[in-house]
Amino acid sequence: MRAYRRLNIDGALYETEVPEDWHMPYGGPVDHSTVRAFIPGVIHEVAVKPGSRVSRGQVLLLLEAMKMYNEVCADTEGTVREVAVRVGEIVEKGQLLLRIEPARDKE
Repeated sequence: MRAYRRLNIDGALYETEVPEDWHMPYGGPVDHSTVRAFIPGVIHEVAVKPGSRVSRGQVLLLLEAMKMYNEVCADTEGTVREVAVRVGEIVEKGQLLLRIEPARDKE
């Protein structure tokens, strides 16, 4: 049996076939307190240290992959609690790089 799904991309409707056994399991809510490598590479520079205050979008470190430097940025405002890598270290995709304690909302 063929399963079809309709997609709306920028106002254009598309119909596509989806294999029966294809599914994406729910991984739970995104954890913004951990920063993980999105690709394998080598740590070129670490711009923060434990105790550093960071803002959303701030560059935390540079990850060199395929002869390019990739900025790894904070997803949340907060305080760096742990830096789990060092300059020159080879990292794998998904490896923990940093932990950030999110800032609490001011009441």
